[in-house]
Amino acid sequence: MSPASPSSPASPASPENSSLSGDAAPTSLDSVNDRLAEAARYAVLGRVLPGLRHDVASSMQPVRMLLMVLERRVQNPAPDLAAIIKNVMSLSALTKQAAADCMAVLGWTDSSEDFRVSLRVGVDQAARLLALELSENALALVNGVADDSATAPESFFRSVFIGALLAFCDQHAAGGALEVRFEDAAADSDSGGRLQLQLLPSDAVKSPASPDGVRKPRMIGWADVQAMAMSCGVKMAQGDGWLTLDLPRP
Repeated sequence: MSPASPSSPASPASPENSSLSGDAAPTSLDSVNDRLAEAARYAVLGRVLPGLRHDVASSMQPVRMLLMVLERRVQNPAPDLAAIIKNVMSLSALTKQAAADCMAVLGWTDSSEDFRVSLRVGVDQAARLLALELSENALALVNGVADDSATAPESFFRSVFIGALLAFCDQHAAGGALEVRFEDAAADSDSGGRLQLQLLPSDAVKSPASPDGVRKPRMIGWADVQAMAMSCGVKMAQGDGWLTLDLPRP
């Protein structure tokens, strides 16, 4: 009697041997972009942390200085009560402002899409926050946004716009003047207007710092900006020395 032949293996395509389930379905392009955008936002946050820490330290410095003055006056053998009361009142106001500034810094990790800020104000805030980055890369940011009524979501400024400025810092070594302009959209357009960043070479700007002397946690590329723009519903176009961002309507 011949030995029994081994049973044939089941087909890999058979349902009982399939290892795919609903949870392991192929990832959609939108999901992939969301992951790329999340990584890009984390990288942007890492780059702005030095500026945010400086903001916190600047807010706390007046509090520390006034505390030192108050401590000396309290230890005086004949303390001036009127001056002490005045210092305490000033200290209360300074600590409230410092607390508000710290909360604003913490807000960078949870920016809102519903809260809108003026484009002109947002560009100025970005220039102040990235002053050191821009200086190290010999870029002078020129705010050419004249329309004070134009607005954009807070989340746009804290991801896409800041990321775009960092990309200009990382991708252009020649320096120059980086001009920001805004063009309002036509009434029948689906766009909320176009924000344009144009790099204008300028002999008046100093040479960029040596790459070896500038340590960056992570370089920001155009693909990072594109991923964040898509996640915000912003249409982006980019070329040699220029970038446009078509904002969605409010």
